[in-house]
Amino acid sequence: MSSAFFDELNQRGLVYQSTPGVEQALEKGTTLYFGIDPTGADLHVGHLLGLLFLRRALQAGNRIILLVGGGTSMIGDPSGKESERPIMSIEQIEANKEKLKTQISRFFTFDGEKVKMVDNADWLNTLTVVNFLRDTGKYISINSMLDKDSVQSRIGREEGISYAEFSYQLLQSYDFMTLFEDQGCEVQIGGSDQWGNIVQGVELIRKRLGKQAYALSFPLIVNPKTGKKFGKTETGAAIWLDSEKTHPFAFYNFFINTEDELAPLLLRYFSFKEVSEIENIIEKGKVEPEKRLVQKALALEMTELVHGREKAEQAQKVAQILYEKGEEKLTEADMEFVKNALPYVKKTDEQIADLVQLLFDLGLAPSKGEARRLVEQNGARLESISPRFSLLRKGKKEYGVVETP
Repeated sequence: MSSAFFDELNQRGLVYQSTPGVEQALEKGTTLYFGIDPTGADLHVGHLLGLLFLRRALQAGNRIILLVGGGTSMIGDPSGKESERPIMSIEQIEANKEKLKTQISRFFTFDGEKVKMVDNADWLNTLTVVNFLRDTGKYISINSMLDKDSVQSRIGREEGISYAEFSYQLLQSYDFMTLFEDQGCEVQIGGSDQWGNIVQGVELIRKRLGKQAYALSFPLIVNPKTGKKFGKTETGAAIWLDSEKTHPFAFYNFFINTEDELAPLLLRYFSFKEVSEIENIIEKGKVEPEKRLVQKALALEMTELVHGREKAEQAQKVAQILYEKGEEKLTEADMEFVKNALPYVKKTDEQIADLVQLLFDLGLAPSKGEARRLVEQNGARLESISPRFSLLRKGKKEYGVVETP
């Protein structure tokens, strides 16, 4: 085991904060955990940094635990929230948990030894209030709890913060202590917005057990140019890891459209290429920015990680043909693949001749009058791809798929 792993994390910019001793713990080999609350049923790209951090730790020889917060989601984490979360039903939490577990399993093989998945409902739901306050609350200062950003930001508002959400940090600390005792888990990782809660768990372990644990946070991803948090399209739509919610072609194009200022950051954070290879791609991208080399490397690798090589390569091929005028031709299989990612309609052979109606029905024109103007000015063109599929192009980069069954 080598501290080369911690050095690589720093080279990639993945260490935002860490407590003393975490480098040595990772050097000898330890157990890390990362938690996700099932407040939603699906993973999105915002979860990737933590999941891929765990994968890196595993590849470096550490053991990892993925905690699904079936217990903590009954309360709700106030971090980053301006108002109280609505209480979720037990049934909804259970449904979300099962779906999240399925999606998480695409990234890891849970063998029960090197890779584990746990649910904090297994221990939190059996706690009694008096014992919890005596055995845990006694060791945590109300002063430190009040100092948390998630608390301070809410205290100044008229709505304030409920005792339930205020106590969330105690439950997270208890999780860390439980995993430390039961699983030998020494390190908790999380986004920088979780730092206070993670460090509080380290303190609880020190005060109650007299043992040393460690904390490490990775940065929240913010666009250096816009200041906006990473993970949504320009229209505010979330980018999901489930192909039923975000099509692989849309997923690929989300990363292709990454701003030049953000793309190198994401490639360092997400890619499993060697750091030297990443820096080489970034340098070449600076010399030939019009080729968008960083974005292309990022989009292909991320789509392969989430959706597999076949869909990643198909998304790459279709994007090159549509948006870069690549020399390859679209096939019926390509159209079948992309039809759920682009505007799509079914038409008869007779209906397909009416370009004005097609533009309007596909949503490529807001009105039939505008559609007619586009046709008259040669701003739209219909291309037959196969007996089943045609591609309608508006301008240079807007497309719709027409199927004639």
